[in-house]
Amino acid sequence: MGEKKLAHILAVIIMLIWGVSYLSIKVVVAEINPVLTAFYRFLIASIILFIVMKIRYPEEKILKEDRLKMALGGLTGVALYFFFENYSVLFTSASNVAILLSSIPVFTLFAQKIVFKEKMTIPKVLGAALSFVGIVIIIVSKEKISLFSKGTIGDLMALAAALTWVVYNIITSKFKGTYKSITITTYQGIWGCVFLAPSLLFSKFTIPSTKASLNLIFLAIFCSCIAYAMYIYCLEHLGATVITTYINLQPIVSLISAKLLINEIISVWQVVGSAIIILGVFLVGFGERFNLKKFEDLV
Repeated sequence: MGEKKLAHILAVIIMLIWGVSYLSIKVVVAEINPVLTAFYRFLIASIILFIVMKIRYPEEKILKEDRLKMALGGLTGVALYFFFENYSVLFTSASNVAILLSSIPVFTLFAQKIVFKEKMTIPKVLGAALSFVGIVIIIVSKEKISLFSKGTIGDLMALAAALTWVVYNIITSKFKGTYKSITITTYQGIWGCVFLAPSLLFSKFTIPSTKASLNLIFLAIFCSCIAYAMYIYCLEHLGATVITTYINLQPIVSLISAKLLINEIISVWQVVGSAIIILGVFLVGFGERFNLKKFEDLV
């Protein structure tokens, strides 16, 4: 099996795992402070990854030129991303967070244009516009449209998480050295723990229930150890624009699992907004296959 084909298969598996992860986060943050949840999650993951990395690849070293990037990756892709994501899941529904995070491919599109000067095409522009409409529909569909309501704050924090992940993708896309996926995941996880560690000073320690503990272990091993390492592999072989396009699978998985596992209420507007975002993301990722003329004169 070719590396690109494997990367596409792994991308689907990653999104299935992460699509369910919002439900686990919902369970854990109900008992443990959201920032502390992220710290525990990556502390467990980093310890496991570091041991495996040292056993399997003891020769792996980080070049001096890449150390800052590793730290920035830990700051953006671990500390800041999960600060926003965990609080968003606390304030709004798990399915809403998954839907709003599916806007990542659109933000990635504009970031790639600004940073790497990628061409903007008609499908990409239409897709970005549709995804924006979908996001607006979900945010304003609340019974009380208020910037200060918990639900709206949760939605805005989910969008902040999406923007942070776009920055993380840019940082992690290129390194001076060549590293194994597990190496990048390990060191970024360690740096993430360093940035999250101050939460220990401001959070009350509580012993979580068995249910919360099992969900935390799932988040650490499957969502952080395994899925993060696979994501780095996919990012290397598919690029940021393609791998983030797969994120449109997450809201579907999240909506179905939220309904089946925790009987979360799914509104019509969530479905409508989700469908519009997914259509927009599809146009961003695959619309050029329709051979529409480049939208060069306007963008």
